[in-house]
Amino acid sequence: MAYEFTPVALPYIAATIICIVLLSAIWRHRDRRGAKGFMLDVVGVILLSITVVLQLLSTGESAKLFWWNWRFLAESLMTIGYLLMAIEYTNNEEYITYRTGAVLAAVPILTQFAAWTNGHHGWFYAATIDPTTGFLIPTFEPLYWVYATTMMAYLGIGVYLLVRLFRSLQGFEKQAGILIATILFVVLGLVLWWFTFVTVETLALTSMVKVVGFYFAVDRLQLLDIVPVARTKVIDNMQDAVFVVNAANRIVDVNPSAERLAGNDVAVGDALAETFPSSRITEFDDVSDAQSEISVEIDGETRYFALQISPLTNSRGTQTGRLIVLRDVTQLKNREQELTVLNRIVRHDIRNEMNVITGRSELLDEHIDPAGEEHLELIRESSNHVVELTRVVGDLVETLTTDGDLDLEPVHLGPVVWNQVEKARTSYPHATFDIDGMTTDVTVLGNEMLSSVFTNLLNNAVLHNDAASPHVRVSIEDGDEVVRVRVSDNGPGVPEAQRDEIFGRGQKGLESEGTGIGLYLVDTLVDGYGGDVWVESSDEAGATFAVELPKATDGRSRHASSTEDAEDPRPQRN
Repeated sequence: MAYEFTPVALPYIAATIICIVLLSAIWRHRDRRGAKGFMLDVVGVILLSITVVLQLLSTGESAKLFWWNWRFLAESLMTIGYLLMAIEYTNNEEYITYRTGAVLAAVPILTQFAAWTNGHHGWFYAATIDPTTGFLIPTFEPLYWVYATTMMAYLGIGVYLLVRLFRSLQGFEKQAGILIATILFVVLGLVLWWFTFVTVETLALTSMVKVVGFYFAVDRLQLLDIVPVARTKVIDNMQDAVFVVNAANRIVDVNPSAERLAGNDVAVGDALAETFPSSRITEFDDVSDAQSEISVEIDGETRYFALQISPLTNSRGTQTGRLIVLRDVTQLKNREQELTVLNRIVRHDIRNEMNVITGRSELLDEHIDPAGEEHLELIRESSNHVVELTRVVGDLVETLTTDGDLDLEPVHLGPVVWNQVEKARTSYPHATFDIDGMTTDVTVLGNEMLSSVFTNLLNNAVLHNDAASPHVRVSIEDGDEVVRVRVSDNGPGVPEAQRDEIFGRGQKGLESEGTGIGLYLVDTLVDGYGGDVWVESSDEAGATFAVELPKATDGRSRHASSTEDAEDPRPQRN
């Protein structure tokens, strides 16, 4: 084959180089939805551009026909690639099967067979060569129109899928315009070439424009990063009700959960106040960013929702609307009310009855003979234990009803620990308590319930101690950012395998073996303070409960900050 350079080939050489460069750029996004199909399309454009260049540079008719026949493979790759991109991008991958793949592959195979045997039957095309430009001027025969109709049908299916998707969405107009407008531009150029309105080969050049447009959408509009079908699947499957309203507070989009919440009466264009006339949602008409809780009357029942409002802006930063998300928290609200009732029962009713039992038992001192004194003492101990349990349960209920978000403030640690040790000495005169490293000027992040942490740890050190003379040592270590308090005893210790379970951690929570409600409260409070609590072995062969609390210093947040730079002796939790 002889070749000779002609300036007419320059645009197609440029198209080849541009498409190769853009293919390498799009390759970085090959794992995104729709990328593989479009890369197949670009490969077809590159192949088509190369065949046009080689056809133009060829000097003999047979060589021109040779390269001409390869263009049909290139066109098939372009069309099938665009269709696969549309199918995947619109989340219709279930249609991509081995059967459909075989059908799609059969088209370029049969087309190539018809093209390469065209010299024997002439049913595919006839061709003459323009002596001025070197272009091959075809006359298309019936088999070609069968092939062309099939390719146009593939493109039509792809465009239909994209149009259907984008019509159901808001905010993807630019991406939709690029994907659809560029393929229509390609088809327009092809039609003009078919009917000889232009004699210049248009498909390679218009397809290059399509690739450039696609790359612009990928690079500037995050076409492959923010896939609209992903938005559709996430929003539509959310249990939360999602409303999108414009600047006039009129609804422009809703998800199925929002429609169910509004009784399926909501429609695009409705005012938000008309959709929820009995709720406090209208109080936020002028608020662009907020989190709150509102109540809504639905079928005569009051339901509670966590409300989150986020602003929606255009490319210039101007607010064009708002995203409103309503999460149903009615069950949580009811549970909170139940816990409040339980707290009242525990703190008042049960505690008052146990105080009556304790008081009456004291009146029996003069009426009990020596043989019954042991039983009376057990009654008192059990009564006192129940009273203590009511305090612990009350504290736990109060903690749980704060939604896990404690209001923290600086608390002087020394007086808190000292007071609880003194109370323990009074409650357990048979035990000894020592304090090491006490400082009164150290403040930590906590609240009024910080004392419950040390009350429960001190009680635990005595009540679960099997030594003849329980000994409890409290030590305080003042670090740069945290304070560690260790409560050590001379009891039986805690096996290493149970050191997480005793706090009720893990999937079983309070049902964990060995869990005490007091230790569960300790773990819950310390976690809310931004600290940590764990178990170590004691120097006296017992157990040491270590509590780490963040210090309250200037610039600290309401929750403890990271202590990664401090020495951390804690065993890692599973």
